Amino acid sequence: MGTTPPIGHVSPQGGAEVATPVKEMLVDLPLGKPLAEAEASEVLRASGAPIVVLAGAPKSGKTTLLASLHDGFQRKPFAGYLVAGSRTLIGFEERCFDSRIASGGETPVTQRTQLKEGILFYHVKVRREDLNSPVKQLLLADMSGEFYEGALDSATAMRGLTIVRRADHFVHLVDGGKLASKELSAHTQANALMLMRRCFEENMLDSDARVDILLTKWDIALARSGEEKAEEILRRQREVFSAFERRVSRLRVRPIAARPHYKSDLKPGYGLDDLLQCWIEEPPRKVTPQVRRLPLVGLRSPFDWFALHEVAELFVRGSDG
Repeated sequence: MGTTPPIGHVSPQGGAEVATPVKEMLVDLPLGKPLAEAEASEVLRASGAPIVVLAGAPKSGKTTLLASLHDGFQRKPFAGYLVAGSRTLIGFEERCFDSRIASGGETPVTQRTQLKEGILFYHVKVRREDLNSPVKQLLLADMSGEFYEGALDSATAMRGLTIVRRADHFVHLVDGGKLASKELSAHTQANALMLMRRCFEENMLDSDARVDILLTKWDIALARSGEEKAEEILRRQREVFSAFERRVSRLRVRPIAARPHYKSDLKPGYGLDDLLQCWIEEPPRKVTPQVRRLPLVGLRSPFDWFALHEVAELFVRGSDG
């Protein structure tokens, strides 16, 4: 029995051309899962999409923020935009599922990003609801809280987070609920300030960087301390972080409640509207490569001497020259 010819195949004896094999006709569709760094780079090269990096301690609300943005587009236009597509739709849905009735859970929760997953990128296309502007794209980078803790403990770990230097918007999430707690406030505040200092010490944020300090779980802060005390906490945070304002292009401190408690007066996605508009509409930064000079070690081969002679500016010399 002979082999089955490709679909549309016509014998050459009949005078017609042979059709293209089915394999060559297939369209390579995205899997819908969160993107790894290599895949995110492809999107970046093709579209020039801005990158928003979400950084914060474990359970500070990074993944919940992503889920809230996705849920916001399910009901109606969100922040004046309609969703126009996504390469990571399944990834968004996976983050949202445990917060929905269909999950069978008693309370809404969000899956945490695990350290072994690395840095995950979520992609979204949006268009203004009046349809008078072209489609725009956005990449949101979600880092496990363990990366945050590593950066606090080690300058080397901080330097390894090169995505921070590349970010068009660096978003530092600080747990507002803990800031309103007598037992946890001081530790939460100290870690938040330490991360910012570490970023500047290791030259991770340039003078044109845009930084958003988000005080998450603001509904919990209001419930614990009351409106007057919560406003005092917000004023205090703006005062504390103002020390870094002159070192970047823009630094804002804002309260948000991505998924407020059902008894709270705050609406879902509280505080995210203006942020999303800025992330989408502000043009991407022009990042210049940072030259890191190498320590000068013992010269052991002619090539070592050649490198020192030709590109001496790449090496750190001792005080004796």
